[in-house]
Amino acid sequence: MQNKKYKTKFKFFLSFVCALIFFYFAFSIFYLTTNNISAASVANFQIEIFYSKEVHTIDTVQPFSETLINPNASSLNIDMPDYSLSSGEEIELIMYSTPKDSVIIDKPLPTEKLGADIFYKISFKKISNNSVVSYFDKAITLTFDYTDSDVSGIDEDTLSIYHWNSSEWVILSDSAVDTILNKITATTQQFSYFAILGDALHFCGDGIADPEEQCDEVDLKGETCLSLGYDSGVLNCEDNCALDASNCDMDTVVPPNEGGGGSIVVAPVTSVLFSGRAYPKSTVTLLKDAQITATTIAGTDANFRINITGLSGGNYIFSLYSEDSEGIRSSLLTFPVGVTFGATTNISGAFITPTIGVDKSEVKQGENIAIFGQSVPESDIVITVNSDEEHFVKTQADGNGIYLYNFDTSFLEMGDHFTKSKSSVDENISSFSSVVNFIVSSKDTLKEKSKNLKGDLNNDGRVNLIDFSIAAYWYKRQSPPASIDLNDDGKIDLVDFSIMAFYWTG
Repeated sequence: MQNKKYKTKFKFFLSFVCALIFFYFAFSIFYLTTNNISAASVANFQIEIFYSKEVHTIDTVQPFSETLINPNASSLNIDMPDYSLSSGEEIELIMYSTPKDSVIIDKPLPTEKLGADIFYKISFKKISNNSVVSYFDKAITLTFDYTDSDVSGIDEDTLSIYHWNSSEWVILSDSAVDTILNKITATTQQFSYFAILGDALHFCGDGIADPEEQCDEVDLKGETCLSLGYDSGVLNCEDNCALDASNCDMDTVVPPNEGGGGSIVVAPVTSVLFSGRAYPKSTVTLLKDAQITATTIAGTDANFRINITGLSGGNYIFSLYSEDSEGIRSSLLTFPVGVTFGATTNISGAFITPTIGVDKSEVKQGENIAIFGQSVPESDIVITVNSDEEHFVKTQADGNGIYLYNFDTSFLEMGDHFTKSKSSVDENISSFSSVVNFIVSSKDTLKEKSKNLKGDLNNDGRVNLIDFSIAAYWYKRQSPPASIDLNDDGKIDLVDFSIMAFYWTG
């Protein structure tokens, strides 16, 4: 009977819900395939995908050497002479290896060049003022060790080190390859991204047996029937560049590579690391595809860090939120991310929006209304109040991240208004908080503590598009969580969206 009431009262809403569902999934698919980040509007938000990473503090008066080793045993060694900076300043080195595909999206390779599977990013900054070191006074030697699989399909003799100069890939002029040792060496005085690039291998049928070919026409790479364990005969090459031993004597075949022991293969670790700022000692919650995956407690400085492992490669929608000391939740910080198998995806600079609340749901015109919340300690808070004219005021959070501003409503006309806030610290700016409504009238009414609303799936005291997006993820999927299934029928369908519409707050 209850379901029938919802269906009847909100029948007009069903077509709207269907359109929103289509929009939600179309929007998600578009962002997942382009790997854009909805949270990227935050100034310091970054995504790094890396296999290995090294961070070191360097005294440039002294020589310095360090090797970055990848899970597949390839590596990069950096060798710096003494006084690489004539000033002798102390600097910080950050270097990491990253999948090729994560770089060439916006840094396309030169025409007719192929890239090794692993690219590198090297950067330096001064300890004294965090400024970027763009140029060194002495040349620094880079040595890249690669594996055969890294450069599969590339002619090893053509391998060279290239450097991204902010607009194109430029070869390092003294780049030298040793194909026996699988090593390339070059020097440079400028740093950003580096790549091993080369020409494509010759094709099958050109008479040259390339490393990935068993043979090519008459080039059998020195193999004979005898070397393969046969007594006699003529070894040939098939059209697909595979050795043809059909004309070898089959009397005594020595099975190749039989016996012996095996090796233990260690599966590479696939992980996603999240870090950023919330509120001091607050609980930070991470959602993966609308389900809670992990929680952590932020430090007294509001910094937090979450590491999840055991993921398979693929596309995910991650969300972060926190809850302040008054139990008020932030809005969701949501971003779709493509996770690379075997690599660490580092998502840093996540700045959780401030929480916000008001002490009155209705305020007498000319009286003050208290606007409060929590953010990063000592951060600057901008509060906006919307009416016919938008009003901006500033305040500062205290050492616990708590802020309070008594807003004079003398400038506001009678009627509905809303307020929101955002935070900034160390040149980093958060997105705007959730929106809180209040009414300017002829009387004061204290705001009641938020009650749990049916349809409030993220428990922020509102039923809006955030809750809709969570429900949309489970639309027609099996075994939805009980908290999502609003009519307890074991499925998410249009009835659940109709219930949500009944309690909709916007």
